[in-house]
Amino acid sequence: MKPTDEQQAILKAGGRVVRINARAGTGKTTTLKMLADRYRNQRILYLVFNRKAREAAQAAFPSNVDALTVHALAYRREGYKWRDTLGHFSPADMLAAFGKKEQVLATLSHDFLIFFLNSEYDKLEDAVRPFLKELPERLRDLFQYDQPRLIQAARQIATAWNTRQKACPHDFYLKLCHKSGNLQAALNRYDLLLIDEAQDLSPVMLDALRTCRKRLILVGDSHQQIYSFRYAIDAMQKIACDEEFDLSLSFRFGDSIAELASIFIQEAKQEPQFCIRGNRHANSTVALYCQIHAAKRSTTAVLSRSNVALFENAVHFRSRAVPFTFERDIYPLLMRTLDVYWLATYQPEQIRDPLLRSFKHVEDLETYARDTDNFQLQGMLDIVERYAEQFPEIIFELQPLTQFGKDRITKKGVILSTIHSAKGQEYDQVYIDADMAENLDVVMKNDLEGMTDEINVAYVGFTRAKHHLHLPLEIQSVLTPRWNKYLEQYRAPDKHYQPGDRVFTELGPGTLLESDGSYCLVNIAARDAIARLRVEQIR
Repeated sequence: MKPTDEQQAILKAGGRVVRINARAGTGKTTTLKMLADRYRNQRILYLVFNRKAREAAQAAFPSNVDALTVHALAYRREGYKWRDTLGHFSPADMLAAFGKKEQVLATLSHDFLIFFLNSEYDKLEDAVRPFLKELPERLRDLFQYDQPRLIQAARQIATAWNTRQKACPHDFYLKLCHKSGNLQAALNRYDLLLIDEAQDLSPVMLDALRTCRKRLILVGDSHQQIYSFRYAIDAMQKIACDEEFDLSLSFRFGDSIAELASIFIQEAKQEPQFCIRGNRHANSTVALYCQIHAAKRSTTAVLSRSNVALFENAVHFRSRAVPFTFERDIYPLLMRTLDVYWLATYQPEQIRDPLLRSFKHVEDLETYARDTDNFQLQGMLDIVERYAEQFPEIIFELQPLTQFGKDRITKKGVILSTIHSAKGQEYDQVYIDADMAENLDVVMKNDLEGMTDEINVAYVGFTRAKHHLHLPLEIQSVLTPRWNKYLEQYRAPDKHYQPGDRVFTELGPGTLLESDGSYCLVNIAARDAIARLRVEQIR
């Protein structure tokens, strides 16, 4: 492949630390492969974000490149010693230190230990102050009140991991590898480090890179940082560079999607200089939609902000006999939601999750989810409340659609996913769920913390589309007058609605039941109610 002018400039770079701002679909992996080919006489580490990217890189990059995740790198130096005692770590593991009625304290201790394992600090006490900054005020006060007890519980379980009395998480050996200096030593064995997804690095990795004296090439997009809730740090902004370059020409989509993504970031973040250019050879369209239509000969994905909307879409397509699959394996999510149902229906003997089993009443779980800002658990409670009549059968019907064999290459029907799970993917046709617009509307109107995260999530969703991007009508009103006016061109003309159409109302999205031409009956899913509305009140 002939390098573009932007790629050619990168290939000529000579700085020790080089930063590449790679917009969505702009060929960052191809660019990194070009760099690997250029420096075939050097030993190169290509640090990737997940196992899937690692496997793809191992098949495509030259033999002088080691493609590894940070955990795989640490496993070679330290983790192999713990291979027989690796396991999952959850708040339930802390209940023994606090008792079954102190789930909030157990969760605080668990979250603090996870924060510490991913931090650059050597001692638990050193991580307290920065961890408190991550907490809402009510949890901050609770942590400070019980701080000695919380730290002691964290120290006890870390000691049990170290003595192999309990199974430890992968973050444990990563922390040990960093603390011993082995992680830094592993980095320094290479001549050149290619750091992918540099906007989402763990603090441990960031600290190791700061002390590394080898040549670094950081590749990422600050507008695609969507994992700050996992304490990820944007290294694109934290590590000083000698040279900086842009990859702004997207090979994924054409001008229409590129222009929309550019205007969105310009208006949402007040960055008038932001620009992503479309591929002139790619035909792409943008539309505001009322109903989802699956393409027969191409992939269609419906991307939602939350698991609640993901579940709602599954129920909707199931009721209309539209074939669908899930982008990722959501079996654990379904099983945990089923456990919430067992709790709500007073069947504790059916509950498998040890944390959920510690609650006697669903009201106690609701309080816990609210007190700990556990949005995933709040979503599960919401799902159970809305669809209780279809439980447990609906869980068992959805289960076969959540798991795919390694030899399965294609997925049939509509692909359902959250935007987080779709990151790194691309689809011929994308529908953005209305819940993304609802979340954006809330944060933009209330100037809430996390506003940047919501903007980034939306941007990631928009840029998954290759040919056709469909946006919910509600998204037109979430930003500025310029944004509103820009989207006006994509409004479809008034249409005649049919029973079964998905429509949007001021009460939320719903399904049209019947219409006499003047009034409509609409089933509003979020309110579990049927509303009688004028035709002009629905879209």
